[in-house]
Amino acid sequence: MQSIEPVLAEGADAVAAVLDAGLADALGDERAAHWRIERAGYRPTVHTLGHGSGILAAALTSGRPATAATKIIDLWTSPDAPDDAADRLLTRVITAAAERGDAAVKWEVPEGAAVPESASAHGFTPLRAPWGAVGTEGANGLVRWLVPIEHAEPGYYGQTTLFTCGAVAGLIATERFGSPGFAGQGVSDRDLEIDFWRRASNYPACEPIGLAVTVQEHVGPRGAVEVTLDHPGPVLLEEFAGFDYDFRAELQQESRKRAADLGIRVDTTRIAMTEVAARVAAGEQALLLIDEAPMHADPGPHWIVAHGAAGPYVIVEDPWVNTATGETWVDTHDLPIHVDDLERLVAWGPEGYRGVIFLSPR
Repeated sequence: MQSIEPVLAEGADAVAAVLDAGLADALGDERAAHWRIERAGYRPTVHTLGHGSGILAAALTSGRPATAATKIIDLWTSPDAPDDAADRLLTRVITAAAERGDAAVKWEVPEGAAVPESASAHGFTPLRAPWGAVGTEGANGLVRWLVPIEHAEPGYYGQTTLFTCGAVAGLIATERFGSPGFAGQGVSDRDLEIDFWRRASNYPACEPIGLAVTVQEHVGPRGAVEVTLDHPGPVLLEEFAGFDYDFRAELQQESRKRAADLGIRVDTTRIAMTEVAARVAAGEQALLLIDEAPMHADPGPHWIVAHGAAGPYVIVEDPWVNTATGETWVDTHDLPIHVDDLERLVAWGPEGYRGVIFLSPR
């Protein structure tokens, strides 16, 4: 029986060093290429049993910054590995995730591959299959919750453009109310995505009031929409001037009139993320306008959906999958975030204003 203890190597350079020391040869070219995807900034980590050309087992993990989840990208064992090698590595991965405060460990499995035998023994269960779109191809997902968070798992759809996050977030949120939504049918799903965006758009972004109006019109009498926005004037127009600013500002003014006609309450006080978490835990959903900088080191306004919460954690759907860094829908579906990270995320612009759209059953 091997007595070698798991070893952890963190960072893109450390992962590359382990591969170059002999692991790449053991993995084979195709598998090693997947391990070599540039994941710097997304917590790439390799856990190994053995070292150099004597590595007996290895697990590659990653995790998006400002979130509370670790993803197992791949777990490999040598034919010479002890029977408990996979279990020992999994135990180490789960322990490390718990120590850093994660609420979940996910496991990405190639589509068509058998679920690893060790997964069930360690409490992993399948994630709901996604509807489709970007980042959903070729991978299935498992999850082990480290923190119990009772919630209804929604479907997942990855936005197909750089600008339709608000539309996708709104459609995911309204699914719970029986509104027409994604059906996993490719072209028709994308048509729905683009049509919703056209109705909600301030060109190209969806600002909170206009998006709230479109969500209310889409959900109808089944749901009630409320907005909190601590900014009195037009928003998401920081990069515009002259006519480009004026016509978008006028559209936002019309959205406010339409919101009033629909009975949508607009609260101008700044909301704390602890209050958002409490309301989501009580059964509401919240569309959150975030700055992507804490997640991707690249500022940009973006919409996500909070749909479950317990304690300091909120579970979200993020329509954006950063496929260039190896992300898939497994990263962005049922994604837990600590409220302290939400405090950093849910703020946009030089003033750091905060836009939240609540959706609750009538």
